Amino acid sequence: MNKEKNPLDDWNLFNQENDSTETSEISAVKKDYFTVTEFLDIVNIELSKISCRVLGEISDVNLRDRYCFFVLKESNPDAESAVVECFIGWRSFDAYRHLLQDGMQVIVSGFPGIYKKSGRFRIEVTKIEPFGEGALKQAFEALKKKLEEKGYFAPERKKPIPEVIQKIGLITSPAGAAIKDFMKNLGQYGFEVYHVAVFVEGDYAVDSIISAIKYFNRNMPEIDVLVLIRGGGSLESLKAFNDEDVANAIFDSKLPVITGIGHERDITIADLVADKSLSTPTAVASFIRTQREQIIQKLELVEEQLITLTGTIFDELKDSIELLIQDVFTGFSTIIQKYSFSIRHCAERMHGCLKRVFDSFKTIEKKFMNKLSEWHISIKDIENRISILEHQAIHSFGSEIENIKKRIEIAQAQLYSLNPEAILSKGYSIVYDKENRVIKNSKQVSKKDIIRIKLYKGKITSIVEDIQDS
Repeated sequence: MNKEKNPLDDWNLFNQENDSTETSEISAVKKDYFTVTEFLDIVNIELSKISCRVLGEISDVNLRDRYCFFVLKESNPDAESAVVECFIGWRSFDAYRHLLQDGMQVIVSGFPGIYKKSGRFRIEVTKIEPFGEGALKQAFEALKKKLEEKGYFAPERKKPIPEVIQKIGLITSPAGAAIKDFMKNLGQYGFEVYHVAVFVEGDYAVDSIISAIKYFNRNMPEIDVLVLIRGGGSLESLKAFNDEDVANAIFDSKLPVITGIGHERDITIADLVADKSLSTPTAVASFIRTQREQIIQKLELVEEQLITLTGTIFDELKDSIELLIQDVFTGFSTIIQKYSFSIRHCAERMHGCLKRVFDSFKTIEKKFMNKLSEWHISIKDIENRISILEHQAIHSFGSEIENIKKRIEIAQAQLYSLNPEAILSKGYSIVYDKENRVIKNSKQVSKKDIIRIKLYKGKITSIVEDIQDS
Protein backbone atom coordinates (compact mmCIF):
# COMPACT_ATOMS: atom_id res chain seq x y z
CA MET A 1 0.00 0.00 0.00
CA ASN A 2 1.72 3.22 -1.15
CA LYS A 3 1.39 6.42 0.85
CA GLU A 4 -0.39 9.25 -0.93
CA LYS A 5 2.06 11.92 -2.11
CA ASN A 6 1.79 15.47 -3.29
CA PRO A 7 2.82 15.60 -6.99
CA LEU A 8 5.19 18.50 -6.18
CA ASP A 9 7.08 16.57 -3.46
CA ASP A 10 9.70 15.15 -5.85
CA TRP A 11 10.97 18.42 -7.32
CA ASN A 12 12.01 21.93 -6.33
CA LEU A 13 10.31 24.76 -8.17
CA PHE A 14 12.22 27.63 -6.55
CA ASN A 15 15.69 26.20 -5.74
CA GLN A 16 14.80 24.75 -2.34
CA GLU A 17 16.79 21.99 -0.62
CA ASN A 18 18.12 19.36 -3.05
CA ASP A 19 16.34 16.03 -3.27
CA SER A 20 18.69 13.24 -2.16
CA THR A 21 17.52 10.83 -4.87
CA GLU A 22 18.18 13.35 -7.64
CA THR A 23 21.67 14.04 -6.23
CA SER A 24 22.40 10.33 -6.29
CA GLU A 25 21.29 10.11 -9.94
CA ILE A 26 23.66 12.96 -10.91
CA SER A 27 26.46 11.38 -8.91
CA ALA A 28 25.84 8.13 -10.78
CA VAL A 29 26.70 9.91 -14.03
CA LYS A 30 30.15 10.76 -12.69
CA LYS A 31 30.96 7.26 -11.27
CA ASP A 32 29.78 3.74 -12.00
CA TYR A 33 29.56 2.48 -8.39
CA PHE A 34 28.03 3.24 -4.97
CA THR A 35 29.60 2.92 -1.58
CA VAL A 36 27.82 0.52 0.77
CA THR A 37 26.39 3.44 2.78
CA GLU A 38 25.18 5.22 -0.37
CA PHE A 39 23.62 2.03 -1.70
CA LEU A 40 21.76 1.25 1.54
CA ASP A 41 20.63 4.89 1.85
CA ILE A 42 19.10 4.74 -1.63
CA VAL A 43 17.44 1.39 -0.92
CA ASN A 44 16.04 2.60 2.41
CA ILE A 45 14.70 5.79 0.81
CA GLU A 46 12.75 3.71 -1.68
CA LEU A 47 11.62 1.17 0.93
CA SER A 48 10.41 3.93 3.27
CA LYS A 49 7.84 4.87 0.63
CA ILE A 50 6.13 1.49 1.06
CA SER A 51 3.55 1.07 3.81
CA CYS A 52 2.94 -2.64 4.44
CA ARG A 53 0.55 -4.87 6.41
CA VAL A 54 1.85 -8.40 6.90
CA LEU A 55 0.06 -11.42 8.39
CA GLY A 56 2.12 -13.93 10.34
CA GLU A 57 2.87 -15.63 13.64
CA ILE A 58 5.07 -13.99 16.29
CA SER A 59 8.14 -15.90 17.45
CA ASP A 60 11.57 -15.31 19.04
CA VAL A 61 10.35 -12.30 21.05
CA ASN A 62 13.29 -10.30 22.48
CA LEU A 63 11.82 -7.70 24.86
CA ARG A 64 13.95 -4.75 25.93
CA ASP A 65 13.18 -1.82 28.22
CA ARG A 66 11.54 0.48 25.63
CA TYR A 67 11.63 -1.59 22.42
CA CYS A 68 11.46 -5.14 21.10
CA PHE A 69 12.85 -7.39 18.37
CA PHE A 70 10.83 -10.36 17.11
CA VAL A 71 10.40 -12.64 14.12
CA LEU A 72 7.19 -12.86 12.06
CA LYS A 73 6.92 -16.28 10.42
CA GLU A 74 4.51 -17.68 7.82
CA SER A 75 1.34 -18.87 9.60
CA ASN A 76 -0.20 -20.76 6.65
CA PRO A 77 0.83 -24.44 7.04
CA ASP A 78 0.29 -25.03 3.30
CA ALA A 79 2.61 -22.21 2.24
CA GLU A 80 6.38 -22.23 1.93
CA SER A 81 8.23 -21.59 5.22
CA ALA A 82 9.28 -17.93 5.46
CA VAL A 83 10.27 -15.39 8.13
CA VAL A 84 10.88 -11.66 8.38
CA GLU A 85 12.55 -9.83 11.25
CA CYS A 86 10.63 -7.02 12.94
CA PHE A 87 11.43 -4.15 15.27
CA ILE A 88 9.01 -2.04 17.33
CA GLY A 89 10.31 1.18 18.88
CA TRP A 90 9.34 3.20 21.93
CA ARG A 91 6.62 5.19 20.15
CA SER A 92 4.44 2.07 19.73
CA PHE A 93 6.01 -0.40 22.16
CA ASP A 94 3.91 0.37 25.26
CA ALA A 95 0.60 0.26 23.35
CA TYR A 96 1.26 -3.20 21.86
CA ARG A 97 3.56 -4.82 24.44
CA HIS A 98 0.77 -7.13 25.67
CA LEU A 99 0.46 -8.60 22.14
CA LEU A 100 4.16 -9.57 21.86
CA GLN A 101 3.71 -13.26 22.69
CA ASP A 102 5.19 -16.27 20.91
CA GLY A 103 2.62 -18.08 18.79
CA MET A 104 0.16 -15.16 18.46
CA GLN A 105 -1.17 -14.66 14.93
CA VAL A 106 -1.17 -10.95 14.05
CA ILE A 107 -1.13 -8.40 11.27
CA VAL A 108 1.77 -5.96 11.65
CA SER A 109 1.74 -2.57 9.95
CA GLY A 110 4.90 -0.60 9.28
CA PHE A 111 7.68 0.23 6.83
CA PRO A 112 10.43 -2.12 5.54
CA GLY A 113 14.09 -1.19 5.65
CA ILE A 114 17.67 -2.46 5.97
CA TYR A 115 19.64 -1.89 9.18
CA LYS A 116 22.97 -0.53 7.88
CA LYS A 117 25.21 -1.82 10.67
CA SER A 118 24.22 -5.46 10.10
CA GLY A 119 22.75 -5.35 6.57
CA ARG A 120 19.69 -7.23 7.81
CA PHE A 121 16.25 -6.61 6.31
CA ARG A 122 13.42 -5.92 8.79
CA ILE A 123 10.04 -4.25 9.22
CA GLU A 124 9.84 -1.25 11.56
CA VAL A 125 6.43 -1.90 13.14
CA THR A 126 3.98 0.91 13.99
CA LYS A 127 0.87 -1.17 14.74
CA ILE A 128 -0.02 -4.75 15.72
CA GLU A 129 -3.50 -6.27 15.25
CA PRO A 130 -4.52 -9.75 16.48
CA PHE A 131 -5.85 -11.98 13.67
CA GLY A 132 -8.30 -14.83 14.14
CA GLU A 133 -10.50 -15.86 17.05
CA GLY A 134 -7.65 -17.53 18.96
CA ALA A 135 -5.35 -14.51 18.71
CA LEU A 136 -8.16 -12.11 19.57
CA LYS A 137 -9.01 -14.08 22.72
CA GLN A 138 -5.33 -14.22 23.67
CA ALA A 139 -4.98 -10.47 23.05
CA PHE A 140 -8.14 -9.81 25.06
CA GLU A 141 -6.79 -11.68 28.09
CA ALA A 142 -3.39 -9.98 27.81
CA LEU A 143 -4.90 -6.49 27.62
CA LYS A 144 -7.34 -7.33 30.41
CA LYS A 145 -4.45 -8.35 32.67
CA LYS A 146 -2.46 -5.23 31.75
CA LEU A 147 -5.32 -2.79 32.46
CA GLU A 148 -6.32 -4.63 35.63
CA GLU A 149 -2.78 -4.15 36.98
CA LYS A 150 -3.06 -0.43 36.15
CA GLY A 151 -6.29 -0.20 38.20
CA TYR A 152 -8.65 0.49 35.29
CA PHE A 153 -11.28 -1.94 36.62
CA ALA A 154 -11.11 -0.91 40.29
CA PRO A 155 -14.61 -0.17 41.71
CA GLU A 156 -13.34 2.75 43.80
CA ARG A 157 -12.21 4.70 40.73
CA LYS A 158 -15.51 4.35 38.84
CA LYS A 159 -17.59 7.52 38.61
CA PRO A 160 -21.07 7.38 40.18
CA ILE A 161 -24.08 7.32 37.85
CA PRO A 162 -26.40 10.31 38.60
CA GLU A 163 -29.67 9.45 40.31
CA VAL A 164 -31.50 11.75 37.91
CA ILE A 165 -30.49 11.35 34.25
CA GLN A 166 -31.90 13.94 31.88
CA LYS A 167 -29.22 14.63 29.23
CA ILE A 168 -27.74 11.59 27.47
CA GLY A 169 -24.71 11.57 25.14
CA LEU A 170 -25.32 8.61 22.79
CA ILE A 171 -22.32 7.11 20.97
CA THR A 172 -23.20 4.47 18.37
CA SER A 173 -23.73 3.82 14.67
CA PRO A 174 -26.69 5.68 13.11
CA ALA A 175 -27.66 2.48 11.32
CA GLY A 176 -28.51 -0.91 12.73
CA ALA A 177 -30.68 -2.32 15.49
CA ALA A 178 -28.76 -0.93 18.49
CA ILE A 179 -29.91 2.69 18.23
CA LYS A 180 -33.48 1.64 17.34
CA ASP A 181 -33.73 -0.71 20.34
CA PHE A 182 -32.26 1.91 22.66
CA MET A 183 -34.63 4.71 21.60
CA LYS A 184 -37.62 2.38 21.56
CA ASN A 185 -37.02 1.13 25.12
CA LEU A 186 -36.02 4.51 26.56
CA GLY A 187 -39.64 5.56 26.90
CA GLN A 188 -41.39 8.92 26.65
CA TYR A 189 -40.03 10.67 29.72
CA GLY A 190 -38.61 13.82 28.17
CA PHE A 191 -34.98 12.64 27.94
CA GLU A 192 -32.61 14.86 25.95
CA VAL A 193 -30.56 12.53 23.71
CA TYR A 194 -27.55 13.99 21.85
CA HIS A 195 -26.25 11.47 19.29
CA VAL A 196 -22.75 11.43 17.80
CA ALA A 197 -22.54 8.90 14.96
CA VAL A 198 -19.48 6.60 14.96
CA PHE A 199 -18.20 3.48 13.24
CA VAL A 200 -18.59 0.47 15.53
CA GLU A 201 -16.31 -1.82 13.51
CA GLY A 202 -13.69 -1.55 10.81
CA ASP A 203 -10.54 0.53 10.37
CA TYR A 204 -12.09 3.82 11.51
CA ALA A 205 -14.04 2.54 14.52
CA VAL A 206 -11.41 3.17 17.22
CA ASP A 207 -10.63 6.76 16.18
CA SER A 208 -14.31 7.69 15.76
CA ILE A 209 -15.29 6.30 19.20
CA ILE A 210 -12.40 8.10 20.92
CA SER A 211 -13.26 11.36 19.12
CA ALA A 212 -16.91 11.12 20.20
CA ILE A 213 -15.99 10.60 23.88
CA LYS A 214 -13.58 13.55 23.77
CA TYR A 215 -16.16 15.70 21.94
CA PHE A 216 -18.78 15.28 24.67
CA ASN A 217 -16.22 15.92 27.44
CA ARG A 218 -14.89 19.03 25.74
CA ASN A 219 -18.05 20.59 24.28
CA MET A 220 -20.95 19.30 26.41
CA PRO A 221 -19.70 18.91 30.02
CA GLU A 222 -23.30 19.35 31.24
CA ILE A 223 -24.24 15.90 29.89
CA ASP A 224 -25.38 13.59 32.72
CA VAL A 225 -24.06 10.35 31.23
CA LEU A 226 -22.41 8.94 28.08
CA VAL A 227 -23.95 5.79 26.56
CA LEU A 228 -21.70 3.64 24.34
CA ILE A 229 -23.66 0.85 22.61
CA ARG A 230 -23.63 -1.53 19.66
CA GLY A 231 -25.30 -4.80 18.68
CA GLY A 232 -23.81 -8.25 19.07
CA GLY A 233 -21.23 -9.85 16.83
CA SER A 234 -18.10 -11.96 16.61
CA LEU A 235 -14.92 -11.21 18.55
CA GLU A 236 -13.51 -9.75 15.33
CA SER A 237 -16.44 -7.35 14.88
CA LEU A 238 -16.15 -6.24 18.53
CA LYS A 239 -12.41 -5.57 18.15
CA ALA A 240 -12.75 -1.77 18.51
CA PHE A 241 -14.26 -2.21 21.99
CA ASN A 242 -11.26 -4.33 23.05
CA ASP A 243 -8.79 -1.61 22.05
CA GLU A 244 -6.47 -0.04 24.62
CA ASP A 245 -6.92 3.50 23.24
CA VAL A 246 -10.71 3.22 23.60
CA ALA A 247 -10.19 1.94 27.16
CA ASN A 248 -7.97 4.96 27.90
CA ALA A 249 -10.61 7.36 26.52
CA ILE A 250 -13.31 5.81 28.76
CA PHE A 251 -10.98 5.84 31.77
CA ASP A 252 -10.02 9.52 31.20
CA SER A 253 -13.61 10.66 30.59
CA LYS A 254 -14.85 13.16 33.19
CA LEU A 255 -18.42 12.17 32.28
CA PRO A 256 -19.69 8.80 33.58
CA VAL A 257 -19.87 6.13 30.87
CA ILE A 258 -22.47 3.34 30.55
CA THR A 259 -21.85 0.57 28.01
CA GLY A 260 -24.23 -1.89 26.38
CA ILE A 261 -22.18 -3.84 23.85
CA GLY A 262 -23.24 -7.00 22.03
CA HIS A 263 -25.36 -9.73 23.55
CA GLU A 264 -25.52 -10.97 27.13
CA ARG A 265 -22.59 -13.34 26.59
CA ASP A 266 -20.31 -10.60 25.19
CA ILE A 267 -17.84 -8.97 27.61
CA THR A 268 -15.42 -6.38 26.22
CA ILE A 269 -12.59 -4.31 27.67
CA ALA A 270 -14.80 -1.24 27.26
CA ASP A 271 -17.42 -2.91 29.50
CA LEU A 272 -14.82 -3.61 32.19
CA VAL A 273 -13.48 -0.03 32.18
CA ALA A 274 -16.90 1.68 31.99
CA ASP A 275 -18.49 3.15 35.12
CA LYS A 276 -21.50 0.88 34.56
CA SER A 277 -21.88 -2.00 32.14
CA LEU A 278 -25.10 -3.64 30.97
CA SER A 279 -25.57 -6.62 28.69
CA THR A 280 -27.28 -5.01 25.68
CA PRO A 281 -28.39 -1.62 24.28
CA THR A 282 -31.94 -2.53 25.34
CA ALA A 283 -30.74 -3.20 28.90
CA VAL A 284 -29.10 0.26 29.04
CA ALA A 285 -32.32 1.95 27.91
CA SER A 286 -34.34 -0.11 30.42
CA PHE A 287 -31.95 0.86 33.22
CA ILE A 288 -32.29 4.59 32.49
CA ARG A 289 -36.06 4.30 32.01
CA THR A 290 -36.50 2.22 35.19
CA GLN A 291 -34.45 4.74 37.14
CA ARG A 292 -36.82 7.49 35.99
CA GLU A 293 -39.90 5.32 36.75
CA GLN A 294 -38.59 4.59 40.25
CA ILE A 295 -38.13 8.31 40.88
CA ILE A 296 -41.70 8.94 39.69
CA GLN A 297 -43.00 6.13 41.95
CA LYS A 298 -41.13 7.58 44.91
CA LEU A 299 -42.59 11.02 44.20
CA GLU A 300 -46.08 9.55 43.92
CA LEU A 301 -45.58 7.72 47.24
CA VAL A 302 -44.31 10.90 48.90
CA GLU A 303 -47.29 12.76 47.43
CA GLU A 304 -49.72 10.19 48.91
CA GLN A 305 -47.96 10.33 52.28
CA LEU A 306 -48.00 14.12 52.22
CA ILE A 307 -51.74 14.18 51.42
CA THR A 308 -52.48 11.69 54.20
CA LEU A 309 -50.35 13.60 56.71
CA THR A 310 -51.90 16.92 55.68
CA GLY A 311 -55.40 15.48 56.10
CA THR A 312 -54.53 14.21 59.60
CA ILE A 313 -53.12 17.59 60.57
CA PHE A 314 -56.20 19.38 59.22
CA ASP A 315 -58.50 17.06 61.13
CA GLU A 316 -56.62 17.72 64.36
CA LEU A 317 -56.58 21.45 63.67
CA LYS A 318 -60.27 21.38 62.86
CA ASP A 319 -61.06 19.82 66.25
CA SER A 320 -58.81 22.29 68.03
CA ILE A 321 -60.33 25.22 66.14
CA GLU A 322 -63.88 24.11 66.95
CA LEU A 323 -63.02 23.97 70.66
CA LEU A 324 -61.31 27.33 70.40
CA ILE A 325 -64.31 28.81 68.59
CA GLN A 326 -66.60 27.63 71.34
CA ASP A 327 -64.33 29.16 73.95
CA VAL A 328 -64.11 32.39 71.93
CA PHE A 329 -67.87 32.62 71.50
CA THR A 330 -68.43 31.99 75.20
CA GLY A 331 -65.83 34.58 76.18
CA PHE A 332 -66.99 36.97 73.50
CA SER A 333 -70.61 36.80 74.68
CA THR A 334 -69.50 37.53 78.23
CA ILE A 335 -67.42 40.50 77.08
CA ILE A 336 -70.22 41.85 74.90
CA GLN A 337 -72.63 41.74 77.75
CA LYS A 338 -70.11 43.48 79.99
CA TYR A 339 -68.85 46.05 77.51
CA SER A 340 -71.74 46.39 75.03
CA PHE A 341 -71.70 50.20 74.93
CA SER A 342 -67.92 50.44 74.47
CA ILE A 343 -68.04 47.75 71.80
CA ARG A 344 -70.74 49.55 69.80
CA HIS A 345 -68.68 52.74 69.96
CA CYS A 346 -65.54 50.92 68.81
CA ALA A 347 -67.45 49.17 66.06
CA GLU A 348 -68.61 52.48 64.64
CA ARG A 349 -65.07 53.83 64.65
CA MET A 350 -63.77 50.61 63.10
CA HIS A 351 -66.38 50.79 60.37
CA GLY A 352 -65.24 54.31 59.44
CA CYS A 353 -61.56 53.29 59.41
CA LEU A 354 -62.24 50.20 57.31
CA LYS A 355 -64.21 52.26 54.81
CA ARG A 356 -61.22 54.57 54.35
CA VAL A 357 -58.94 51.58 53.99
CA PHE A 358 -61.11 49.97 51.29
CA ASP A 359 -61.45 53.27 49.44
CA SER A 360 -57.65 53.67 49.43
CA PHE A 361 -57.24 50.08 48.23
CA LYS A 362 -59.60 50.66 45.31
CA THR A 363 -57.63 53.76 44.30
CA ILE A 364 -54.32 51.85 44.45
CA GLU A 365 -55.84 48.92 42.53
CA LYS A 366 -56.99 51.25 39.76
CA LYS A 367 -53.50 52.81 39.48
CA PHE A 368 -51.92 49.35 39.43
CA MET A 369 -54.19 48.15 36.61
CA ASN A 370 -53.32 51.26 34.59
CA LYS A 371 -49.60 50.64 35.07
CA LEU A 372 -50.03 46.96 34.19
CA SER A 373 -51.79 47.91 30.95
CA GLU A 374 -48.98 50.35 30.08
CA TRP A 375 -46.37 47.68 30.82
CA HIS A 376 -48.18 45.15 28.61
CA ILE A 377 -48.25 47.63 25.72
CA SER A 378 -44.50 48.32 26.19
CA ILE A 379 -43.72 44.60 26.11
CA LYS A 380 -45.65 44.15 22.87
CA ASP A 381 -43.80 47.09 21.35
CA ILE A 382 -40.42 45.63 22.35
CA GLU A 383 -41.38 42.22 20.92
CA ASN A 384 -42.29 43.86 17.58
CA ARG A 385 -38.99 45.75 17.49
CA ILE A 386 -37.01 42.59 18.29
CA SER A 387 -38.83 40.70 15.51
CA ILE A 388 -37.95 43.47 13.02
CA LEU A 389 -34.29 43.46 14.11
CA GLU A 390 -34.19 39.65 13.86
CA HIS A 391 -35.44 39.70 10.25
CA GLN A 392 -32.97 42.47 9.39
CA ALA A 393 -30.09 40.52 10.94
CA ILE A 394 -31.01 37.33 9.06
CA HIS A 395 -31.24 39.23 5.77
CA SER A 396 -27.93 41.01 6.43
CA PHE A 397 -26.21 37.74 7.40
CA GLY A 398 -27.46 36.02 4.24
CA SER A 399 -26.15 38.86 2.06
CA GLU A 400 -22.78 38.71 3.78
CA ILE A 401 -22.57 34.93 3.24
CA GLU A 402 -23.26 35.39 -0.50
CA ASN A 403 -20.52 38.08 -0.69
CA ILE A 404 -18.05 35.77 1.04
CA LYS A 405 -18.93 32.91 -1.35
CA LYS A 406 -18.28 35.18 -4.35
CA ARG A 407 -14.93 36.31 -2.89
CA ILE A 408 -13.91 32.70 -2.27
CA GLU A 409 -14.80 31.73 -5.87
CA ILE A 410 -12.72 34.65 -7.22
CA ALA A 411 -9.77 33.74 -4.96
CA GLN A 412 -10.05 30.08 -5.98
CA ALA A 413 -9.88 31.02 -9.66
CA GLN A 414 -6.84 33.25 -9.00
CA LEU A 415 -5.07 30.51 -7.04
CA TYR A 416 -5.69 27.98 -9.83
CA SER A 417 -4.14 30.33 -12.38
CA LEU A 418 -0.97 30.53 -10.21
CA ASN A 419 -0.67 26.74 -9.81
CA PRO A 420 2.66 25.63 -11.37
CA GLU A 421 1.04 22.33 -12.42
CA ALA A 422 -1.54 24.28 -14.46
CA ILE A 423 1.23 26.18 -16.28
CA LEU A 424 3.16 22.98 -17.01
CA SER A 425 0.05 21.25 -18.32
CA LYS A 426 -0.10 23.82 -21.17
CA GLY A 427 3.21 22.52 -22.62
CA TYR A 428 5.70 24.64 -20.68
CA SER A 429 8.64 23.13 -18.83
CA ILE A 430 11.28 24.15 -16.24
CA VAL A 431 15.00 23.55 -16.87
CA TYR A 432 17.57 23.07 -14.08
CA ASP A 433 21.40 23.02 -14.28
CA LYS A 434 23.55 20.46 -12.49
CA GLU A 435 23.44 22.63 -9.33
CA ASN A 436 19.65 22.38 -9.38
CA ARG A 437 19.20 26.08 -10.24
CA VAL A 438 16.53 27.25 -12.66
CA ILE A 439 18.00 28.16 -16.08
CA LYS A 440 16.60 31.46 -17.38
CA ASN A 441 19.40 32.43 -19.86
CA SER A 442 21.41 30.36 -22.35
CA LYS A 443 24.58 31.90 -20.91
CA GLN A 444 24.04 29.93 -17.70
CA VAL A 445 25.11 26.67 -19.41
CA SER A 446 27.93 25.36 -21.59
CA LYS A 447 28.14 22.55 -24.07
CA LYS A 448 28.18 19.05 -22.58
CA ASP A 449 26.52 20.33 -19.36
CA ILE A 450 23.97 18.05 -17.81
CA ILE A 451 20.55 19.65 -17.51
CA ARG A 452 17.22 18.41 -16.08
CA ILE A 453 13.89 19.27 -17.61
CA LYS A 454 10.70 19.16 -15.50
CA LEU A 455 7.60 18.45 -17.61
CA TYR A 456 3.95 18.27 -16.59
CA LYS A 457 4.31 14.47 -16.51
CA GLY A 458 7.81 13.26 -15.62
CA LYS A 459 11.38 14.57 -15.93
CA ILE A 460 14.14 14.41 -18.58
CA THR A 461 17.91 14.46 -17.99
CA SER A 462 19.79 15.78 -21.04
CA ILE A 463 23.24 16.98 -22.21
CA VAL A 464 23.69 20.39 -23.93
CA GLU A 465 24.92 19.99 -27.51
CA ASP A 466 24.19 23.41 -28.98
CA ILE A 467 23.65 26.93 -27.52
CA GLN A 468 21.98 29.88 -29.20
CA ASP A 469 22.03 33.29 -27.51
CA SER A 470 18.80 34.57 -29.04
